[in-house]
Amino acid sequence: MLHLLKNEPSRPSNFSNFSVTSAANSEFHRFCLDHPRLTVRAVRDVARRLPDLHALFGKTPTPFSLTPYIFTGRNWSRLGSLCANLAEIFETVGRRVLSDGYLLASYAFPPEFLDILRINPPYRRLAPILRLDGHFVDGVFRLVETNADGSAGMNDSNAIERAALESGIYSAWNRRMRLRSVDMVSPLADLLVRYGRRFAPSGSRNLRIGILDIPGVKTASEFTAVRERLGQKGVEAVILTTRELNQLGSINLIYRRLVTRDALAVWKVLEPLLRAVRRRKVCLVGSFRSEILHSKAILALVQDPKLREALGPAERKLIARHVPKAVPLTPETAEEAACRRIRWVLKPLAAYGSQGVVIGRQVSAKSWKSALQAAVRAGAHLLQEYVPAPVEPVLRIRSGRPAISREMTSVGFFLYDGKLAGPYVRSGPRHPLSISYGAVTRPGFVLEKGKRGRRLTD
Repeated sequence: MLHLLKNEPSRPSNFSNFSVTSAANSEFHRFCLDHPRLTVRAVRDVARRLPDLHALFGKTPTPFSLTPYIFTGRNWSRLGSLCANLAEIFETVGRRVLSDGYLLASYAFPPEFLDILRINPPYRRLAPILRLDGHFVDGVFRLVETNADGSAGMNDSNAIERAALESGIYSAWNRRMRLRSVDMVSPLADLLVRYGRRFAPSGSRNLRIGILDIPGVKTASEFTAVRERLGQKGVEAVILTTRELNQLGSINLIYRRLVTRDALAVWKVLEPLLRAVRRRKVCLVGSFRSEILHSKAILALVQDPKLREALGPAERKLIARHVPKAVPLTPETAEEAACRRIRWVLKPLAAYGSQGVVIGRQVSAKSWKSALQAAVRAGAHLLQEYVPAPVEPVLRIRSGRPAISREMTSVGFFLYDGKLAGPYVRSGPRHPLSISYGAVTRPGFVLEKGKRGRRLTD
């Protein structure tokens, strides 16, 4: 059931933070430029704090900017309703896909993966942990990607927010505002403990959790943050790689950070885990069924005329407003898109980290046609309507001094069990999502009402 905004049935879902964020950021940036030494020192202090807060990309601090992204309390509440509604729509469509072999075929899953999809996990949701990534266009949130298995960034955001609020530049800046960092790590730990207690034979007494990914993954520091938070709740957790699955005997629950694409590349190595899942010896969060919502295929399926029948009028209206048009790549759709490249983005269904994405308006007509032809031959691709990322001023340090750069900005929203958990904001000069293209994570705050003169607080 949709959690529609009460008493506002006819009001469009507009969540523009422009007036608050623009005014606050203009003041923040002026302050930084007027106090260059304090600003440079604050950036260095935050960077030094991040390793201790487990915010690393590989072995270096997660790239960041101190420019805040601010949500008003009212907008944050309304975004919670929107995200919950979108998540429920995806769950509804995903369950229909799961029960329909023809629809499931559009994912191009290998046979061995289809076998594991038939196993019911010990919980209802396809994706207990979900992230909705998109852009705000004229105040309207436009979804460009869903992330289920392997969703990362919750601790990075919280660490940057915490370190920023403790920095000299934030303490000296606007003391009239109360900015709240939305904790996403404790609720994640709570979700894992809750699921584990339902599954473990003796509840929490024998609960032991494993956090699983491939060796050498660059976001592994986040696993340490989750493990520490679980330890604070009295639950033992261990970090596992795919080479260490012989330790499953005493583990009740696996938090799968291993994305499906990487899992399929080492499928035989996963046999101890797959065997434990089949025998219901371990609870897998998320189960491999989360790939149904993680794959780009879901973005087209929620707009499929046959599946729209499972949705009510309000749900169809939300999809039309917030989910850009997307169609499976076929020889026919490729031929049409070849002549309209500025409208389309080409995406592989199973890739992550912006790998393999081709934006039509950013390449030549010849390169676009070549990309389409190669994707048709490879199969498992999607065409999605281009959604421009808004360009915002972002603080950078250039040649040892603060500078303001105009950069594209993307906002993601984490949901746990279908409820809004917190924001994930990134900006970049060439691409808002990819660190390899210079993107940074920004602190995302909720503005709380408070007395004038009160300092910025957590």
